[in-house]
Amino acid sequence: MSIQNLPDIGLVPAALLLFTSYLIGVSIYRLYLSPLSKIPGPKLAALTYLYEFYYDAIKGGQMLFHTKALHEQYGPIVRITPNGVHVNDVGFYDTIYAAGGGTKHPRNKVRHLVFHDNSMFDTYDARQHRRRRAAIAAPFSKQSIRALEPAIWAIACDYADRRLGRAAGGTGAVVELKSLWNGLTQEVIGRYCFGADSMKALRGGSDEAQYLGTFDDFPETHMHAWGRMFPRLMDLVQGVPLRVLEGISPRFGKLRRFDEQIRRQIAEVLVREEEEPLVGLRNVFREMRDGKHLPAEDRNEAYYKEEAVSFIGAGTETTAGALTTMSYHVLANPHILSRVREELKTVMPDGGRDKVPTLAELEALPYLTGVIQESIRLAFGVPGRLPRTAPTEELTYGNYRLPPGTVISESSYIIHTDERYYPDPFTFEPERWIGDNKHSLLSCFVPFSRGARGCIGINLAYGEMYLTAAAIFSRVDMELFETSERDVTITSDSFIGLRPVDSKGVRVRVLKEIA
Repeated sequence: MSIQNLPDIGLVPAALLLFTSYLIGVSIYRLYLSPLSKIPGPKLAALTYLYEFYYDAIKGGQMLFHTKALHEQYGPIVRITPNGVHVNDVGFYDTIYAAGGGTKHPRNKVRHLVFHDNSMFDTYDARQHRRRRAAIAAPFSKQSIRALEPAIWAIACDYADRRLGRAAGGTGAVVELKSLWNGLTQEVIGRYCFGADSMKALRGGSDEAQYLGTFDDFPETHMHAWGRMFPRLMDLVQGVPLRVLEGISPRFGKLRRFDEQIRRQIAEVLVREEEEPLVGLRNVFREMRDGKHLPAEDRNEAYYKEEAVSFIGAGTETTAGALTTMSYHVLANPHILSRVREELKTVMPDGGRDKVPTLAELEALPYLTGVIQESIRLAFGVPGRLPRTAPTEELTYGNYRLPPGTVISESSYIIHTDERYYPDPFTFEPERWIGDNKHSLLSCFVPFSRGARGCIGINLAYGEMYLTAAAIFSRVDMELFETSERDVTITSDSFIGLRPVDSKGVRVRVLKEIA
């Protein structure tokens, strides 16, 4: 039969036929011909990205918990998307999250944020990320955080004395701690970025403990799964002015006002630093502007704003979550609280009123260190998948080939709740970090991730944890109020771990100040 004799089936049917043929071809490749086809996992996950989207977007941040169940069913490596695998093996963690920054090392593949995605944290290219990270490495070094100790201690004592102790006035007032710790961590990172009273400016002059509420209310938190599935659509959303988006959802109004305040703060701090440098403290934005590492194209207000939002978001939510987890478990276990207080008396017998403890002294306290490590472990940092790719390098896991471009991830939540590494993993047990066992546990302790993209704020987070714990547990007597472990249990993953929607938070009744 000649081509002239072929039946004229029409344009639409022909297009449908071609599209159907394409889908069949793609399905056959993904299920049977792809280099990942031998990796165990659900066939539907290998077939379509909608599998991940269903659990993350439709079921509300449940892919993390579903992935844990998949590992229990299929083993340490599971195919979770057509081009993605998830691994639960700390022995492979450093291969995925490699040190260094050359093009052969894994780098970010999937965007994490819908807005503010041009910061160092979300930079895709490994070389660009290395330059941007080098520009802010010095202010977040351990030495620089030591210089910040007096400021952190002063803020922690203010929250312990004025916002908890004296505010209660012996009346048994009830305080919700996550909001309080959000305020404290915002205060610390804000002061480091913008100087004293910066958070008050961002709150519009208010002296309330939180200027934005928790980041649970940010639109980025709730659009995370959509940004992962439809990155190009999110590019279009970013092009829409926030004033227009505010008409769709009030959450965007909060984001717009935040952006405007951040821009003003950056402009003001750079001028102020020119006129009156802060003595003894490295200001983050002056380091970025005047240092040699940041590319010329990044030395502008738009990029500084992206980094400012990243600093405040990362420097607030994860540390506040760990402080909340610590507060609950210490107060829920009187024997832990008693032991923490007895140990603190060895370095600050008067609650630090005359003899201020140094961070080095607090870090040397074994039981307090165990409490802080357990708190961070059960707060998980970023609990879910942090995807990486090796763009030019083929990796192998056991007998499985992972060709260049494969999206590979592990999750702190899954590692931190694995009984192979942490027996009885949901039990708060500071003793597990004392003695020789501590060193073996560090290999499976990943709340800050590791490698070239490990959390740059790790030293600041530990400084806040130690100094805040010392202040509140030695200066304020309080008890839990209508709070259970459920209120610190993650039930949804939207980049940050979210607690039950009906939780009222970790609430305490403040009894008295400790003299």
